[in-house]
Amino acid sequence: MKKLYIAFIIGILASSLVSCERSFIEPWPPDAARSAEDIWGNYKYSKGVLTRVYLDQIMCPYIYDVSAGSGYGMLASATDESEHSLATAGVQNFTNGVWNPTSKMTIYYGGPDASSRNARYPWHNSYVGIRRCNIFLANADHCAIEDDLNDPTRRYERTYFKGQAYFWRAYLSFVLLRNYGSFPISTKVEDMDDEDIFRPRNTLDECVAQILKDCNSAIDSLPVLWEEGEWYRVNQTCAHALKSRLLLYYASPLYQGDFETFGLNEGEVGDVNRWIDAADAAREAINSNDFYDLVAVTKFTRPMGMTNSGTYNYVITGNAGLGNHELIFMTSKTSNYSRQNEYYSLPAGIDGCYGYTNPTQEMVDEFEVVTGSGAKRKAEKFDWNNPEHAANPYANRDPRFYSAIMYDGTLWGSTSSKAYYINTFEGGAHRDRTLKNSTKTGYYYRKFLSEAVYANVSGQYTTPSRGRHEFRFTELLLNYAEALNEAYGPEVPDPKGTLRDLSEGTYVGINTAKAAIDAVRGRVNMPPIASGMTKEEMREAIHHERWVELCFEGHRFYDLRRWKQGYKLGEPIHGIIITPDPDAGYDSKGRPKKVTYQVEKVEDRVWKDCYYWWPIRYAEVVKYSEYGTMKQNPGW
Repeated sequence: MKKLYIAFIIGILASSLVSCERSFIEPWPPDAARSAEDIWGNYKYSKGVLTRVYLDQIMCPYIYDVSAGSGYGMLASATDESEHSLATAGVQNFTNGVWNPTSKMTIYYGGPDASSRNARYPWHNSYVGIRRCNIFLANADHCAIEDDLNDPTRRYERTYFKGQAYFWRAYLSFVLLRNYGSFPISTKVEDMDDEDIFRPRNTLDECVAQILKDCNSAIDSLPVLWEEGEWYRVNQTCAHALKSRLLLYYASPLYQGDFETFGLNEGEVGDVNRWIDAADAAREAINSNDFYDLVAVTKFTRPMGMTNSGTYNYVITGNAGLGNHELIFMTSKTSNYSRQNEYYSLPAGIDGCYGYTNPTQEMVDEFEVVTGSGAKRKAEKFDWNNPEHAANPYANRDPRFYSAIMYDGTLWGSTSSKAYYINTFEGGAHRDRTLKNSTKTGYYYRKFLSEAVYANVSGQYTTPSRGRHEFRFTELLLNYAEALNEAYGPEVPDPKGTLRDLSEGTYVGINTAKAAIDAVRGRVNMPPIASGMTKEEMREAIHHERWVELCFEGHRFYDLRRWKQGYKLGEPIHGIIITPDPDAGYDSKGRPKKVTYQVEKVEDRVWKDCYYWWPIRYAEVVKYSEYGTMKQNPGW
């Protein structure tokens, strides 16, 4: 049994280790303070082995988690959703053509514990966490955590903890999959003496099969819900949601066909059985637990912040715990780095704020315009060539626009006496082109922010407490719609069943792609999409809905890749020039009474097909060179 205890992950090896050693293997115990038997014989220490994954390997509670070697950024700024205001920000390396196998493209991980925040490559972070899971699973059946049938609070505790380990191994393996494609599968406690420690990557199909196996093991082992005190732990629905996302990716063009030539072409369905499996997984995830639901948005007036009950941002952020029916998994709430989202997002020109994330005109234009009323109410694509749209571009937009984007004239603040306007017109306080981090597009990011933060100086904020979600219910509906359309068509009923009633009976009997999309739109008071679409037209409608609903949540970076639409990330991005009419003057708030709008190009971007997958770090490939073969991803 000694090998089960010989190694344990607590961090990165000291630099004195020779280059052939693996940075995610370290002797245990590191300080010889305890024997392995002491760890597994102690109830709290045994739980702590797995709890460490929650504190070290998962996403940070703040959204600025892309380090990439320099500064803080959102993954959205590596897509057509936004531009980072600083040209020197590391996230720019995803789109400026310098990305390569030696680039320091790191992400901050660390869950809610500020002391555990670490910038790591996804490859390294995943294997650190996978190793922890493997060590726990190897020792779980003889540790102090037991299924105690005599104690109702611990009746299935060992089973539940093993289920968590299966989930996190699956999740961290999925992170490897979506970034690198195939990878060496690890389901045991690795040792430097193992003959296969430098084994080659498994096939993509083998990787998906192993992740799916772990998802199913987690589903079989986890509780439907935890008690309020441990709500932050993963449950059955988390495993269902991961399975749904996994199979949707696996059905997508990038994941089918030849890995070396980046899969199928854009728009190719490929193996329809994969789409059927993805539809089945989404339906099962939705129907498996009626605690989670499509929560209605009931308030469409400001403030739009995360604390105003009934608004869209409240519904998709809200209060963590058993009071939230939209969020399937999120980190536990914390006040560590609690204002970081706000002071990195609020406009440059506000005390202590940086304005790093600037939504693009492409993102802004994606929000539809709603016209008419009653039976004649409809949504149409925004068009600068439409005189009515161009004259008042921020009027009558999809309600999600006002929750996601700070535009010129936005009134910010949860208290009327402190509220102020966002002024991004030329010469406005928040569009000062002499400031290096003033908005490059004429917009600032708003989604998930607290409007109780006015500036990053004492007396100008109420400290928010927040978590960060990974899965929410609406994603499952979007997964279901996409898979159904590709498998059967836009309005062909799901032959395997229907979804349970949603939103307190507002949506009944959903079993088509159209009905699922209409429900997502309906809960924010958007008109339904048109009937009679072709599969191709519905595909575009689903892509649009997914972009708008999940914007700035990290999906776009991977969605465009799996759809084989990476070329969109190489297209120029644009912003807006808002010029006041000097003859019309200004109102009492300092706002111009009349302006003109002009779209301007902000930046040319670079796309190469090798960007469909992250490169495996050059140092990792070199480590293998003497002992085995680590094949680099195509094109790198």
